[in-house]
Amino acid sequence: MDEITLVNLLNKICEKNSYLNWKLNCKYNDNQDHSIMQISLFNSRDNHKAGSVTFSMDTGSVIEGKYETLMPFQPKVQLVDALLDILNYENSKILTSVN
Repeated sequence: MDEITLVNLLNKICEKNSYLNWKLNCKYNDNQDHSIMQISLFNSRDNHKAGSVTFSMDTGSVIEGKYETLMPFQPKVQLVDALLDILNYENSKILTSVN
């Protein structure tokens, strides 16, 4: 998984919703370049967890994840696709609030 792409996508999501913050934690590491990571997205306005995605850092595959009212992410979905779904969701919230 390309860390620069990951950070850029997370920052872009937070730009769309200024109340969102993200945090990346390592959940497991076997010291052989196999790490399980978890992204948590928090809404600072009402202090709740908006969602989380657990994924394999070496393959970029989602293990589990859920974001707000979206359907849970299916295992084996690529992390980039899951983050793009979240970005699209945040964009659609902006568009519906404008209309």
